[in-house]
Amino acid sequence: MNENPLNPRQKKVLTAIVDHYIVKAEPVSSGMLSQNAVVRASSATIRNTMAELEDLGMVEQPHTSSGRLPTDLGYRTYVDELMHPEPLQADDRQTIDRELTVKESLEARLARAAKTISEMTRLLGLVIPPPSHEATFKKISLVPVEEGKVLLVLTSSETEVRSLLLESGSETSIFRLETLVNRLNRSMEGKSVSLLNNYIDPLRDQAVSRDETQGLEILSRSILKLTRPKTGDEVFVYGVRNLLGRPDFSKIDEISSVLELMESKVTLVHLLRQKGDVEGVHVTVGEEHTEDGTPFRSLSLVTSGFTVGGAQGVVGVLGPKRIPYARLIPVVGYAARALSRANEKGME
Repeated sequence: MNENPLNPRQKKVLTAIVDHYIVKAEPVSSGMLSQNAVVRASSATIRNTMAELEDLGMVEQPHTSSGRLPTDLGYRTYVDELMHPEPLQADDRQTIDRELTVKESLEARLARAAKTISEMTRLLGLVIPPPSHEATFKKISLVPVEEGKVLLVLTSSETEVRSLLLESGSETSIFRLETLVNRLNRSMEGKSVSLLNNYIDPLRDQAVSRDETQGLEILSRSILKLTRPKTGDEVFVYGVRNLLGRPDFSKIDEISSVLELMESKVTLVHLLRQKGDVEGVHVTVGEEHTEDGTPFRSLSLVTSGFTVGGAQGVVGVLGPKRIPYARLIPVVGYAARALSRANEKGME
């Protein structure tokens, strides 16, 4: 909350400056605002009010003869105190509901969510999954693809599905794999997925043929890949071109800042997880609330948390500070709620 409350005229002028700049991407002059039906003041009065807002750190003047631009504090005041979120359009709700309730794996849905909100907003869509936790084994399935090849599918109790294409080398090995998988399914029921390889080791001692030994080796290597723990810095990103194609990033240092952020997933995930702890939709403007704000200097982030089995992930959009916050906040909030609903229903 702003420590220096704005008077009614200052609020109207700041709101008009931010609204105009979001649409036009140009400094706002007093002459422009004197024609604004909401402000209703002379150019001289508006100039004085602009000077007051500049003293308060809400706006800045890039050049002596130019109009004003909102600062990070100006955007923050606009988002927290002046802006009114727009009602979510029916077609936006339908798009989110349709795209985020497809029956597929959790990872596929989260990737789809990043793509969907990116295409809806023409910004960068971001989703990070909840922190990985100990999954309980449900079953392993084998799906023949073609001669000598089979798809190994691992399903956990959290309805997470992982798959891997295997090349067995012979029809006999595929037959042996089916036998071994059936034994594993019986032995592993209700146990932690991480124990899978522990249950394969005793089977090696019981192998009675070269074919069975070969099948066990294939199965062991494949399960090791499927159960490899996640690094914790996974992030689904879609729409980088949406950012780089905007006039806000015409300067090479601003483009470099965006690319640096995309390359440093650890930084991005760390920030997103911080925002996921905040209830509702959260807006981060520029460098605020970051230890090293450099990569975020030209950016704003709109995020909201969603849940999967009690654990929390984050969905959001990243763009320049000149973004339509009033539309984005409802879109991101609704997407987060849709993801939570889909995950509660076990849509995978």
